[in-house]
Amino acid sequence: MRSAGSGTARRRRGQGFTLVELMTGLVLGLLVSALAASSFHAVHAAYRTAVDLVLLEERGQHALAVVTRLIRHGGWLPAAAAMPAQAPPAVSGRDDCGQPGIGAAPTCARRGVNGSDALLVRFSGSGREQQPALPDRTMVDCSGYALAAQGAGDAGAGADTPYAGTNLLYVASGADGEPQLLCRYASRRDGQAQAGSWTSGTLVRGVETMQLRYGIDTTGDGRPDTFLPADEINRRGMPAWHGVLAVQVALVLRGERPLPQRAPVPGLVLFPPASPAQDGGEIFEPTERPALPRRVFAASVRLRNPAPCTETLC
Repeated sequence: MRSAGSGTARRRRGQGFTLVELMTGLVLGLLVSALAASSFHAVHAAYRTAVDLVLLEERGQHALAVVTRLIRHGGWLPAAAAMPAQAPPAVSGRDDCGQPGIGAAPTCARRGVNGSDALLVRFSGSGREQQPALPDRTMVDCSGYALAAQGAGDAGAGADTPYAGTNLLYVASGADGEPQLLCRYASRRDGQAQAGSWTSGTLVRGVETMQLRYGIDTTGDGRPDTFLPADEINRRGMPAWHGVLAVQVALVLRGERPLPQRAPVPGLVLFPPASPAQDGGEIFEPTERPALPRRVFAASVRLRNPAPCTETLC
């Protein structure tokens, strides 16, 4: 004999769910889906931000390595090479310099991107012991071209210098408006520099500004104790560049994706105060796309190759 309870249960199963139950289940399902989609979006955004910060670090370290390596190359000469008394300086620069040209010091056609400076570095090559005309790849210019100890120098270097390489670093905007670090070097054909011909190539994208300071010795102990901008060195005359002993470099790089927070963008300290009595030091304040992440990459590089003026008058 069947019980009344079992019949009631069968009738309920046959009736299915009520409209209220269906709507409740649908709303709960939509809430779960929305939470899952929101969590996925947040995790994906955090992942993209983390990747962008890693790429920002890699680009910054690469840009700093390129600049510091060229500065260390500055003034290099093979042991047998002789330096003419009127040779141009190994390192020279200009402040707030855009569309720079190559000369004894950089020439500027306009103001630099975000006040960026220009840096001109000259150096020679290094050849194999048995074949000096073949490079041993210890001296490489910014284009990746290895310079030999013997052979023609860069176009425009002039006959009064034994330098084989001339590299000009500066910041310019690309076709898409993105600021980037570029290097100008001699055009080459079949390994030979073309007279009066120069080529510029992009080294690192996202370099918003490059600022430089040059260390000189004012106390006579052979150590850089005062760091000055290029304009101050230029006011002292071209021979003053031969007395530069070190270079301070500050690069500001920006990422590609905005940060989620909308906090005010703080100023970035490029150089520390010149003395304890000064506050802050030199500050860079971005004016466009403030939500992008930014970092300062800085270094002080001692010139390891002595200038000819340490032994003779310029």
